[in-house]
Amino acid sequence: MKERDKMKKNIFLIFLVLLTICISSCSKKQYEVKFVGFNNQLIETIIVSSKSELTYPVAPKVEGYTFTHWDKDVKKADSNLVITAIYEISKYNVKFYDFNGVVVKEEVVKHNDSASAPVLENVEGHKFVGWDKSYNYVKEDLKVRPLYNKLSFTVTFLDETGYVLDTQTVLYGEDAVSIDAPEKEGYKFVRWDEALTNIKQNIDVYPVYEELIYEVRFLDSYDNVLSVQSVKEGESAVSPSAPEIRYYTFKGWDQDFSSVNKNMTIKPIYTKQSNSFSNRTADYWLYIIANNYDIDEELLTQNEITEYNKQIVSDYSRTEVKDVLALNTSVTKEYVKKMLDEYTNINKYTVYNHETKTAISSTDKTNILNNRDYNNIPATVNVEFGIVTDFAWLRSYPTNNYSNDYSMDRFQETSLNVGEGVAIYHESLDKNWYFVQAENYNGWIEKKYVAKCDYETLVDFAKPDEKILVISDYVIIEGSHVRMGQVFPLVSSTTNTYTIKFPTRNSDGTLLLKDVTVNIGKDFNKGYLTYNYYNILTQAFKLLGIDYSWGDKDPLGRDCSSTMNAVYKCFGFMMPRNTSNQVKIPTYGSSCSGMTNEKMKTYKPGTLIYTSSHVMMYIGNDASGTPYLLHNTTSGTGACILQSLESYGNSKINGVLKLQ
Repeated sequence: MKERDKMKKNIFLIFLVLLTICISSCSKKQYEVKFVGFNNQLIETIIVSSKSELTYPVAPKVEGYTFTHWDKDVKKADSNLVITAIYEISKYNVKFYDFNGVVVKEEVVKHNDSASAPVLENVEGHKFVGWDKSYNYVKEDLKVRPLYNKLSFTVTFLDETGYVLDTQTVLYGEDAVSIDAPEKEGYKFVRWDEALTNIKQNIDVYPVYEELIYEVRFLDSYDNVLSVQSVKEGESAVSPSAPEIRYYTFKGWDQDFSSVNKNMTIKPIYTKQSNSFSNRTADYWLYIIANNYDIDEELLTQNEITEYNKQIVSDYSRTEVKDVLALNTSVTKEYVKKMLDEYTNINKYTVYNHETKTAISSTDKTNILNNRDYNNIPATVNVEFGIVTDFAWLRSYPTNNYSNDYSMDRFQETSLNVGEGVAIYHESLDKNWYFVQAENYNGWIEKKYVAKCDYETLVDFAKPDEKILVISDYVIIEGSHVRMGQVFPLVSSTTNTYTIKFPTRNSDGTLLLKDVTVNIGKDFNKGYLTYNYYNILTQAFKLLGIDYSWGDKDPLGRDCSSTMNAVYKCFGFMMPRNTSNQVKIPTYGSSCSGMTNEKMKTYKPGTLIYTSSHVMMYIGNDASGTPYLLHNTTSGTGACILQSLESYGNSKINGVLKLQ
């Protein structure tokens, strides 16, 4: 009986074990999951239970393809699975450029496909020979640039009998190398009869000699000596190359020197030439203007420009121009807060970190506002003064973070030029920024670009007895980027150099004026330029082709109003920064409507033309009588361009400014 009970008990225990195993296996099944890659290649096979989270492997890289996703998004398996990696073919951007570096074609090409090149024509003096890289079987983004070979020409040096002395092969636009001319008894070699510079065709050159007996002096129209020759009696002097005079052709000399029998002073005779200039030069337009105006006549004297400046400063509500030297030396806290409060656009656009180019948070925006140290402005603010020591941005807020877009940064109010004087009203919380008032704008500038000085020093610097004016688009002085229209005190000069006072910044932030020597030449002028048509257009065309830059953020670019300001600063004009203020200048600015080509022709060249938010300069009418404008625009590639009034749009014009 006991044995039987024991056997029953054992059978029951075995049943319980089997039941437990059965329940366990039923509650936790296992499945096979295969991960398949490109072209169904097996990546990995795993065995998982139904309750386990799937771990996806890293999809293999495939040349020419980019992994995008897995075809199934499964967290836990409930059956055997095949999960496939999905790829798409890679695409590349191929840009073709022309001789001038302008993109002429842009094409998106799939991996290992070929781009199709545009057809390029030969450029003057150059022959197109191909491209600098292959654009077949593309495997990456490409910038494909054309290859050109310069054409070559032969310069043949001959003696007086026509015997060949030497031949030289010269590339287009380059210079031939002068050789020694054969000696001729009783004669002196003077020159070769053709210019050896800027060769653009095959030429034969012959030597020119002179004998040493009578002195024959050839002068230009301004009595500068062109040539002094000694000529044997009864023989002829050798005509030198007559100087070029704008818009005139040399016709000959005022005396016959074919049989010299005395000392002579000879001057050239000129006649007006046809207009063969490119319309992208000031000369083209000045030639035409000269038919109706004296292009060298002074339109306004410096005294008249000074009176204009007094008028523009006296009406700040319309012009927003201030004489920094005439500002109050102390102001109230409310005065400063009012200026700070004029900038309210911090939440209008997305703001980006200037280093990471990523959007900043609302907390970061609050920190920017807090950096104004708004609540710690003293009840009475003692105004300090300084001079800008390098090209510097003027900002809405004390930050280099930008809003909207880097190239159209809405925090970029303007830029200040080296040598501009500013009034300092406030300092940022982080001590890195000043809030300043410049001649035609106020805003935040980094302290490292401003050197503090006392008021008397600023007056002496800004109003020197003699000054040197920058007349090029820009120059580099002491490593600083100095733009057109800026003046510096003249210390002294030599035949070839000017010595100027140039502002630099000591380590403690104070001003150090250095004596700096610059070369006399095309970059500088002693004093303001004479305000005439020749100088207006000459200065304006120096800016043709420069990049458009909103608020002058790029030191090599300008926006529309800054482009015009640069030209007129060369004559001593104070100008509002923004177009809306420029057109409101008392006496000189006015509104208009219904502009037509014929109406435009009634205005004088140099007149500024306005739309609702843009300014252009009327430069005159081309050879066919079509009015043209010069302006810096965001249109096209974004640059200072020439454009006919009609192509721009007559109906857009709503204002003019006549500074004449």
